[in-house]
Amino acid sequence: MSTQEYFGVPINRTQANAIYTDAMSRMYGLVALGVITTGAMIWIGDLTGVGDVFFSLGIIGWLLMIGIMFGTLMAANAVVARGNTALGTVLYLAFTGIEGLFLSPILQAFTGEMIGMAFLLTGGLFVAMSAIGMTTKRDLSKWGPMLLIGLVGLIIISLINMLLIGSSGLFLIINILLLPLFLALTVWETKQMKELAQEAAMQGDQKAATQVAVIGSIGLYLNVLNIFLIVLNLLGFASSD
Repeated sequence: MSTQEYFGVPINRTQANAIYTDAMSRMYGLVALGVITTGAMIWIGDLTGVGDVFFSLGIIGWLLMIGIMFGTLMAANAVVARGNTALGTVLYLAFTGIEGLFLSPILQAFTGEMIGMAFLLTGGLFVAMSAIGMTTKRDLSKWGPMLLIGLVGLIIISLINMLLIGSSGLFLIINILLLPLFLALTVWETKQMKELAQEAAMQGDQKAATQVAVIGSIGLYLNVLNIFLIVLNLLGFASSD
């Protein structure tokens, strides 16, 4: 049995490795399950027209759907932070399902070929960026604040464009800028979750490692979703030329 010290406390290296491996496997498994759930609900929404019901209500329907999604997402993060990872996982999967219903009417504007291509490109980009985050030895701690500032700024510009300007050219520029931002976020979040999982594992704290896995899956799922939508928008622009 391999042991070493962590801040003067003896730890079981074999146990720590097992906790870390379980946390990372759980995180990526939940990301994959979230994507599958979203895809399934897009299909169900397309068959039943549930998403169209909200959109038929105009701005009220939009706000209602967005409110439900963000409420579920915030609840998931809150309960996981309090240690209830089981309920947090359920709420996370509920969020991914609601997201699928929300997307089902939107994706009708794109061809199946575009959606398939966007999915493949997103998968490749996510795997590549997450692999960089897992293997890089660089200190990425300063990335977070800068990426957050950039994201907030682009969201504000996007809302102004959507509500007041309506420029397709500006929309294209925003998407072009958002793509590398979310790719960088994927690298940074992967690195951050890896380090947090390692810390929990070295302390022998299975509960904390599981919390890291669920929180990490939420963040990485959101990155996957946004990368997919951005790539899809860019493919849509390319096909319209």
